[in-house]
Amino acid sequence: MRSVSAFFAWGALVAALPLAGASAQSARTTADGVFTEAQVKAGETAYQSHCAGCHGLDLKKTDAEAPDLTEGPFRFGWQGKTVGERFDKIRTTMPKQPLPRLEDQMYVDIIAYILSFNGVVAGNETMSPNAAKLEAITIDLPAAKSGGGRRR
Repeated sequence: MRSVSAFFAWGALVAALPLAGASAQSARTTADGVFTEAQVKAGETAYQSHCAGCHGLDLKKTDAEAPDLTEGPFRFGWQGKTVGERFDKIRTTMPKQPLPRLEDQMYVDIIAYILSFNGVVAGNETMSPNAAKLEAITIDLPAAKSGGGRRR
């Protein structure tokens, strides 16, 4: 009897291996080119209009309560999180009230701009405000460079 249950346990393990591999393969990071250069440009325009007043033209805060969106604190707050987590946080807290909220796609484009400014390279895939898809993308920031950020 023991050999029969061991056989079934072994069979269940072998059957589960392809599923584990598929799950690991579907894990994505920002290094996979999850947004486009067009989104970065749209995000920069939206950022300059709606975010720069507090977070600064160069993503370095101008308001004491706003975090910098580059270097140390930014890296600590974004690295390893999902794009979905950052999207939800920004969408539910920015801009500060009583200003109206932005369209969801605009938030996604702003995230693309912030990531690009911090060295994440754009790809050919358009990032959309689909919560499940954003949750499946882990933020993987490249090593910090002295002088920081994207220059135009």
